[in-house]
Amino acid sequence: MAIMQPPRVSAQLAAALIRLRDQFKPQQRLAHDPLGIVRSRPETDREVVAHVAALLAYGSVTQIRRAIERVLDALGEAPTQTLQSWREGDFLRRDPGFIYRMTTAADVDALLSALAALLQRHGSLKAAFSACDDPTSPDIIPALTRYVAMIRAEFPPDVARGARYLTPDPATGSASKRWLLMLRWLVRPDDGADLGCWTEFGARRLLMPLDTHTARLSRWLGLTNRQTVDLRMSRDVTAALKQIDAHDPISFDMALCHLGIARDCLHRFEFAVCSRCTLAGLCVFSASQMTLSPS
Repeated sequence: MAIMQPPRVSAQLAAALIRLRDQFKPQQRLAHDPLGIVRSRPETDREVVAHVAALLAYGSVTQIRRAIERVLDALGEAPTQTLQSWREGDFLRRDPGFIYRMTTAADVDALLSALAALLQRHGSLKAAFSACDDPTSPDIIPALTRYVAMIRAEFPPDVARGARYLTPDPATGSASKRWLLMLRWLVRPDDGADLGCWTEFGARRLLMPLDTHTARLSRWLGLTNRQTVDLRMSRDVTAALKQIDAHDPISFDMALCHLGIARDCLHRFEFAVCSRCTLAGLCVFSASQMTLSPS
């Protein structure tokens, strides 16, 4: 089977994406992003809080942040310290009525108990992830696959599907957006938004976390020809972005994502909005329209 090459990124698109990234002020968007909650915590707790925040990051931002804060309330002021003496069932005892969409208190308890087991065995979640990593691997997916298996091995035998939904497995071809988002937060250098906690794993090995906004924009900008949002699409988009920044391809993620969150991209052509966009004339909606005057 022939290996599909990523779409070639034009010099015009590359320049526009660099401009979008460099003009974006991530710190100003933290109040509208789960990362803001992680960023507000002490450095000693950020890897634990990042796991909670990223794995609950499905749905609207307001609902996500509310669910994260509720879980963190049960973990107290020092989540890492709390997990060092954690026992299975502790979350069920602390907040038995928790429910967020398809995630129940039992699902959260299974996740926190697994993270606690890794912390108690390895000393930190970074050390646990490192035990799964082969630094010669070109991207982070083999390490992530082993890490997910390590976490799921700690789940009770009768664990519900909800706990597995919280911990998507890249071995199935899943886009694993929430895991890749968490790795972006932890691995990328500290830029006032991303955290720089796990820089040893290398930003160049990260893959694009594809949510609704970034998946659509990636197709409309020609960064991928795939329609299915899966791991192959994430690798495709990342390979395209590496043509622009080989060392930190995921540095474009937050700026692209927040175009949609801030409604600076409406996922359709509207002259008043599109004419102000840094990417005007480069996406499929505006490419044939920007020469026209508003009706």
